[in-house]
Amino acid sequence: MKAERSAELESLARRLGHDFADLGRLDRALTHTSHANEAGPEVRHNEPFEFLGDAVLGFLVADQLHRRDPEGDEGTKTRMRAHLVGEPGLARRAQALGLPELLLLGRGEEKTGGRRKVTLWADAYEAVVAAVYLDGGVEAARRFIERDFGAEIAAGPQDAIVDHKSALQELLQSRGQAVPEYAVVEESGPSHRRRFRVECRIAGRGVAVGEGSSKKEAQQESARRALELQR
Repeated sequence: MKAERSAELESLARRLGHDFADLGRLDRALTHTSHANEAGPEVRHNEPFEFLGDAVLGFLVADQLHRRDPEGDEGTKTRMRAHLVGEPGLARRAQALGLPELLLLGRGEEKTGGRRKVTLWADAYEAVVAAVYLDGGVEAARRFIERDFGAEIAAGPQDAIVDHKSALQELLQSRGQAVPEYAVVEESGPSHRRRFRVECRIAGRGVAVGEGSSKKEAQQESARRALELQR
């Protein structure tokens, strides 16, 4: 690993609050498949880390939510977890950590704007969670997640469980307009990490598109964007 890259990763490690025994794990977490494919078989990409990090992140966030309110409503905690670990939130956290600038991308991916894709930012965040977990174990990952998510979890679910679909429907009905419809326009990704693009249609006309790791998440995102256009 070049000295400049090592210095960048050491700086990131300090922001993560974890002293890596093997900095190569963090480097791999930020290596996109496009770069690995161009660099050769000796370079490994971050997709396996994304898979693991997704599971570790979901578990640790659920654990924090349970500890905050052990007897709380399951549905509320489920919606809050989905909000916290959804793509928009992870992309925002990735940007705050400086992950987009540290991604290793192939030339083609770079030219087509890959560094601006929030999906890659969120994927990188999950991969970084896996890198911390593999390097320091579950307690290291827990410390990082508690620090990064603790304030939002402590604040409670008020902003996390907004039902944009219901809000949009109520707004349209108050105006005497037809209720919105939602259509899946694209599915992508492997079976364990499906991505959905859903179009929100009002009176048969597509007005907004949202993405998510489930159809419901994508519907909520498309409804949120449609609401912004209605107000």
